[in-house]
Amino acid sequence: MTDDTDEFEYAIDESAMERGCDLWFALAPGYVEVPFRNLFADPESPEGARVVEAVDSLLELVPQEQRSGFLEQLAEARALTSQMRREGVVSFAIGAHEGDDGTMLESVVVLARREIPWTPPKLAAAQAATARENALPVAVADLPCGPGAFTEALVELPAEADARQRSLYEATAYLPFPDGRNLAILTLTTTAVDAREHYRDIHRAMAEMVSFDNPLPEEFKAQIPESEVEASVRAVFG
Repeated sequence: MTDDTDEFEYAIDESAMERGCDLWFALAPGYVEVPFRNLFADPESPEGARVVEAVDSLLELVPQEQRSGFLEQLAEARALTSQMRREGVVSFAIGAHEGDDGTMLESVVVLARREIPWTPPKLAAAQAATARENALPVAVADLPCGPGAFTEALVELPAEADARQRSLYEATAYLPFPDGRNLAILTLTTTAVDAREHYRDIHRAMAEMVSFDNPLPEEFKAQIPESEVEASVRAVFG
């Protein structure tokens, strides 16, 4: 923000307008969501067109000399699509931010959901955080969406993975659904280990934006189409 009169603007993804949606969150500036479910779609199809649009938006954030490396990362993400879907990933975004020295810092944000045996939400958050190997539990906090637990980790990579970058910073938030039977997992990963304090703040801000109740203004809620069941009931009973 440049001054106190500036206001944030939000773009509403079409998935937030689906009747069956039960999880909402906001990406921080500098992130572009990759429609990974559509990565294998025909570029001429509506789904493929959204992929092309997302990649083009992403490339606008990256300096010309760094674009080839960025596209390599995107290709790796494409290869992980099937595994991500199996693991319950519902959102995948890549971020590009300028560091203090002018270099481009890259990061990935993933939101997943997982079914769990019924557990009181606060206990579910704490159990999930402490169960993660090689991660340091940071805090259990009361967030706008309910209780949540945070962990951090430095993940060491084998030399053959990337000889230039041997470690990753990973921040994770475990956010139980109010029903105690599902868990939202928000993870930020970056190779910019020295900038982890900055990314910790970004991650925490996004976790605080997660909601299990539709946060959209009433005028947008009114535009959400009826489900087939609701439409049939209305047709019969008026």
